[in-house]
Amino acid sequence: MVVVSLTPQTHKLIGKREMELMKPMATLINISRGCCLQMALKRHFYSNLGAVVDQEALVRALQAGVIRAAALDVTYPEPLPRLPSVFSSQKHAHDSAVRVPGALREAQQARRWQRLPPPGFHILDMEDQELPYVLIDCIGGKHGVYEDHVEFLKKHFCLITMKEYLENKKFLGEKITAIYMWYHKPVIDEELLQILPNLKVVANSGVGIDHLDLNLLSSFGVKVSNTPFVASMDTADLGMALMLASARRLVEGYQMAVSPDTEYFPADWLGVEVSGTTLGIIGMGTIGYKVAQRAKAFDMKILYHNRNQRNKEEESAVGAIYCKKIDDLLQQSDFVMLAVTLTPQTHKLIGKRELELMKPTATLINISRGLVVDQDALVEALQNKVIKAAALDVTYPEPLPRDHPLLKMKNVIITPHIGSATKETRRLMMKNMTESIEAALTGLPIPNEVLL
Repeated sequence: MVVVSLTPQTHKLIGKREMELMKPMATLINISRGCCLQMALKRHFYSNLGAVVDQEALVRALQAGVIRAAALDVTYPEPLPRLPSVFSSQKHAHDSAVRVPGALREAQQARRWQRLPPPGFHILDMEDQELPYVLIDCIGGKHGVYEDHVEFLKKHFCLITMKEYLENKKFLGEKITAIYMWYHKPVIDEELLQILPNLKVVANSGVGIDHLDLNLLSSFGVKVSNTPFVASMDTADLGMALMLASARRLVEGYQMAVSPDTEYFPADWLGVEVSGTTLGIIGMGTIGYKVAQRAKAFDMKILYHNRNQRNKEEESAVGAIYCKKIDDLLQQSDFVMLAVTLTPQTHKLIGKRELELMKPTATLINISRGLVVDQDALVEALQNKVIKAAALDVTYPEPLPRDHPLLKMKNVIITPHIGSATKETRRLMMKNMTESIEAALTGLPIPNEVLL
C-alpha cells in the first residue's frame, strides 16, 4: 500500500524495478497521489505528470502477470482518458486488472501451490491397500471439485464422480464409504443413502449444514463433518470489506471512474465515515468475534447479540458490549452485521419489524445465509429509506433472478457468496475434509464432527 506524499523524491517511486521485486501474487494499492497538477505546472512537466506510481510500468506489470492486481484511488490524469485499457474494463475487478498468459499462469500456480500436505498432517498408510472409494459430484465446472485439488485427493482416495456412480450403481454402491461434498454437491437424499450401505461419513465444505438432513443421515448411521474454523478469518475480512465498500460507495465510485461518459469527478460525491461509529454484530461465534477484532482497529463501538454472552475477558479484549435484546442492538447501531448460523430460529430473523427499529442512516450487512433476512421486507425498507443501505454476500436464491429489485439499487452491494473464497482457505478446507474422512474410516475421532 502506497501512502506517501507526492514530492520530487517520490515521483514514480514505484516503477518497473520495484514491481519486479514484488511477489507475483501481490496487489499494489495506491491511496496517496496519482498526480499533482500544481506541482506539474511549477516544474514544467505537464506532459509527464508527476506520480508516485509509474503508470505505464504498472500496466505492463499487470498484463505480464508480474503482479496479480492493483487497487487505485488515484491515477494520472483524473479521470483517465476514456480509451480501452486495463483501467477502463467493465469486467469484474479480478479480471479487469490482470490478464496473465496461460503458460505464465500455470507456472505461477505451480510455484504457489505445493502438492504435499503440511507437516504433521495425518496420512493413512495406504501401501498395499485399496484406496477408499469417495463419492464426489464432478471435477471442475461450476460446482465441481477444483482441478488443482484433485492430485492431492487422489493420493488418499479413489474418487468416484456421480456420472461414474450412476453408470455402475451395483458395483460402486457397495464400495463407496464416504461422500466429499463440495458446493453442497452431490445432493444427498434417502434414495441415495439406501444404495450406499457402507457409507460412513459425509465431509461437508464450509460451515453451513442447512442443506443436510442430519436426522436422516443419523438414521443411516452416517456421520457428518464440516470445516467451521477454516473460513472464519476470510469471512470476517469480507464482512469488513462489505461494510467499508458500502460506506465509501466503492462500487459506485468504480463505475464512475471507468465510465466512458465521465468528464470530471464531482466534489460533492460523498460516503459516510466508518471509524468511531457503532457496529452491531448479531451472532458472536468464531466469525462474529473475528469481525469484532477487526472493528476494534477502526475505533468502532461494538455491540453484540448472541444466544450466550461471551466471558468478560473476551468482551474486554475487543471492547464489546452484550445486548441481551436484539432490539437494543438494532436501535443503536450504524452498521448491523449478521454472522449467525441458519436454523429454524434464525430463519427470517431480520424482517419488517427489525428493519424499522434500525436507524434510517444504518446499513445492514449479511455474511451468514440469505434466508436469515426477509428479502421482500429488505427491498421495501430500502425503497422507502427505512434504512440507508445493504451489503450482502448471501441472498436467496443464489444467484438472484436477473430482474430482482435488489440488483437495481445503487445503495445495495451484492457479492456471490465468497466469504471463504480464497485459494488458501479452500485448499485448507479440502485438507480438513480429507482428514475427517480418513479419521471416520479408521474409527478415530472425527475432527469437526457435526453432532445432533
